[in-house]
Amino acid sequence: MHTKLVFWLILAGICANLSCNVLKNPLSGHSGAHTPVEAAHPPNTVTVEIYIVRLSPYQNELVQQLWRETNEQSLPVQLRRELYAQGFRVGTLSHLMSPVLEQFINVSSEGVSDIFSGELQEFSAADVTRETGATRHTRQLLPGMRAVLKPFNDHNALPELFLFRQENGKMHGETYMGALGVLLVGAEANPDGSAQIQILPVIDHGTPVLRLQSVAGMVIQDASRPRHIFETLAVSQRLLPGHWIIMGTTTLDSAGAGKAFFARTDSVLEQRIVAIRLVRSTPAAGNGNTSVTLP
Repeated sequence: MHTKLVFWLILAGICANLSCNVLKNPLSGHSGAHTPVEAAHPPNTVTVEIYIVRLSPYQNELVQQLWRETNEQSLPVQLRRELYAQGFRVGTLSHLMSPVLEQFINVSSEGVSDIFSGELQEFSAADVTRETGATRHTRQLLPGMRAVLKPFNDHNALPELFLFRQENGKMHGETYMGALGVLLVGAEANPDGSAQIQILPVIDHGTPVLRLQSVAGMVIQDASRPRHIFETLAVSQRLLPGHWIIMGTTTLDSAGAGKAFFARTDSVLEQRIVAIRLVRSTPAAGNGNTSVTLP
């Protein structure tokens, strides 16, 4: 009897100790489940999905239908004119999916999901090996950081690109060797849960030049090619979660720079479009707003 009494007293002490520990830290068993959520969406970040769609010649009518479904009036008139003169088309779509766009991205290859950390990483459609298809990349963008987007990879650079520009009322021509169209994509979270998406077209050309670059307080060497920036073609578009911005070329034989970004007509006719969808906008902390995401 004495032995049983001692046993029950010890057992009661153990249970009481466990109960106290649970009361002191009632979420101890779930602390790990909450940490990644906070780390995944820090303040003042924008999460986007970027699709690079590869098209075949027989899909040209579908491409024209996509542009008919796209709102190209969302950009300022002067910017639309300058973009069109250089062979670019840009428009927006609401969260109601365009049937044509859905058809394009439903044949996507495996997507890539990671956090973008500056202009040291880049992505392109190099892994699209089928006749048609799309690649999907998910990016989390911070202010001042830009994703380097290449609709065509470096092996598809144009041997020569001749462009006209107007300066002081006169026309000038310039030739770029080994030209490749690159889109620099950035974003900023707005207090209302929308985001401002910025797209800057540039042309990489010539041979690589060694330069020093400061990244996160460190100075690193970077061998990059000379870059021509189309400052007057910079796009800044406000998007709500779930909304899209679409970018492509006017015509495959455009005289402007658009063909360096979205078309190749050498041996096999190729055309590509870029579709960017706002997934989530997380405003800066302290403004009374929370992250807004498309359900």
